[in-house]
Amino acid sequence: MQHTTSAPGATRRSRLRRRSAAALVGAAALAGLAAVTTSPATAAEAPTGINWDHTWNGAGVRVYVEEHGDIISVCDTAANGHAAFVTVVDSDLNIDHYEAKVSTGKGTCVTHQASQGGRYNLHEYSNIGLTFEGEGGLGSYAVNFVNDH
Repeated sequence: MQHTTSAPGATRRSRLRRRSAAALVGAAALAGLAAVTTSPATAAEAPTGINWDHTWNGAGVRVYVEEHGDIISVCDTAANGHAAFVTVVDSDLNIDHYEAKVSTGKGTCVTHQASQGGRYNLHEYSNIGLTFEGEGGLGSYAVNFVNDH
């Protein structure tokens, strides 16, 4: 049987390393929790009081959709000198409905809804396509949904 002994300082250093590692893990966990639970005051917020059916994020842009009432909101999420926009098309009926553009800067939104009539009133049960972007032509995003509410 082999018996090993550590130098007196080795045990103390080992405990110190464990405590340092635990403190680092704890600090990282707290930083991650803070990032998840806090929302910056400058974040682009769509109109409140709506239970959004869909929310999509891209670089410099966030798009919200509430199918009931055909409410679509586009928000600028970056102070990058570029406007954020969304184009709305009916893919089933091949109709270009509209483009909503936010040109008032980070933290602002533009919202349209069916109650505005005409092009803002989307067809029920149609496949609605959205293309959105917020970096001045450096990359756009395309999504779709069935307008069934």
